[in-house]
Amino acid sequence: MADKTVVVLGGGTGGLVCASRLRRMLDKEHRVVLIDRSPYYTFAPSLTWVMAGKRTLPRITRDLRDLRKKGIDVETGEITSIDLNTRRVTFGKSEVQADYLVIALGAEYSADAVPGLNRAWTFYHGDGAEGMREEMDTFAGGRIACVMPALPCRCPSAFFEGALLLDAYFRKRRLRDGIEITVYTPEVTPLPEAGTDVSERILDLLDKRAIAFHGGVNAKSVNWEKKLVNQQDGDPISFDLLVATPVHNPPYLLASTGLDGPDGWAAVDRETLETSAPGVYAIGDCASVPIAGGRLPMAAVFAHGQAEVVARNIRAQVQGTGPIWAFGGQGAYFMDTGDGRGAYIVGNYFADPVKADFRGPSRLYRWAKIGVERTWLWRWF
Repeated sequence: MADKTVVVLGGGTGGLVCASRLRRMLDKEHRVVLIDRSPYYTFAPSLTWVMAGKRTLPRITRDLRDLRKKGIDVETGEITSIDLNTRRVTFGKSEVQADYLVIALGAEYSADAVPGLNRAWTFYHGDGAEGMREEMDTFAGGRIACVMPALPCRCPSAFFEGALLLDAYFRKRRLRDGIEITVYTPEVTPLPEAGTDVSERILDLLDKRAIAFHGGVNAKSVNWEKKLVNQQDGDPISFDLLVATPVHNPPYLLASTGLDGPDGWAAVDRETLETSAPGVYAIGDCASVPIAGGRLPMAAVFAHGQAEVVARNIRAQVQGTGPIWAFGGQGAYFMDTGDGRGAYIVGNYFADPVKADFRGPSRLYRWAKIGVERTWLWRWF
């Protein structure tokens, strides 16, 4: 059995899990390479807690280069080209050739898709979450508009979690009576991909917290002088504090490889995650996994599950057998609902219709979310 090289592009949740699993499962003569533009990994599900002052960014950040001690070749640099004919990847001033290639490049945030939106506050990356924390300390009253400008969006439940934590934060400071919180999203109902029961439970939760919901809203531009978000259809949205998710775009390299599907994201077999190029896989946010009525939501839990499947199937091929694992579309995640409570959303997203269940809120599920954070970072680093 000839030595093989597996190259994983992207050090987010999917890439990290895939590279780590492969290193544990493959013999030492085989090489596992992980490439990312940044040497740091941040546990994204906890960014809402950074915003709310319950975590610091260093606490949920780890150095990917520490994985070298486990036998993973971690390289940092901007990936500039992927040659599928030779499976050669160029990054920085270096290049590597793969026998198997896993694309886990996530989504790229657009700064200009919605003019003016780049000035909005956001908790969808580390710097933004820290900045929001400081801004919330000085905000004493007015209208908070939480806007999701476009779909798809990474971890859409975090958008609603953020609104609920804003409510809890300002109630704790006894300022909530003077603050109006409203969420706007292109979705007609919250998390429609999870089914009507989950949507209705979230709407009920928002209503009990006096957080207004407006669906079917598509942002066109932001007028900072007048503090208005202009819609493609409908009256402008006024705000004193604008909190928004970034517009998510496919990694620019996908189009150059020809692996992009009709929606611009990587087209994959939904069970094996293999692309149209043999031996090349795509997982996580960059992969468009079809489900009833659309695509699988972008979420760390799905990236993790896909990574487990791809790693095991690559090991099987290295050992001379065919794929033996299939991704089943199951997902479960926790959502902090404020006031020391949390919810648990679990379901089969390959079912038609999707079968998902919303459990809680309860103190148990918030403690479970804390436990996931602690054990996940400990387990993979």
